[in-house]
Amino acid sequence: MARMRRVVVGLPEEMLAGIDDLVSGSNQSRSLFIREACHFYIEEKRKEHLREQMKTGYQEMAELNRLLAEEMACDFDCLPRLPDIGDYFCTAGEGLKDDSPGWRKT
Repeated sequence: MARMRRVVVGLPEEMLAGIDDLVSGSNQSRSLFIREACHFYIEEKRKEHLREQMKTGYQEMAELNRLLAEEMACDFDCLPRLPDIGDYFCTAGEGLKDDSPGWRKT
């Protein structure tokens, strides 16, 4: 277990009463409750910071991504087009009616 250090923290009476209410019905001490609350808060702040970094990164990359997409679109526009393959689809299901046994609409 990590080494513990004792700290003194001033809390408003209402907050302390709320903590006591929460821990009274469990096998948890005030200290454990406050340690877990601090751990949770630190993790949430870390996640928030990471989300902000990712948001900034995506915003910084947006223009580059747009330029790359436009460049790829130009490259694809230069490729020869294949004929429409609609005529090549299998027609094995033609002639079946909606009420045929085993027919299932999807």
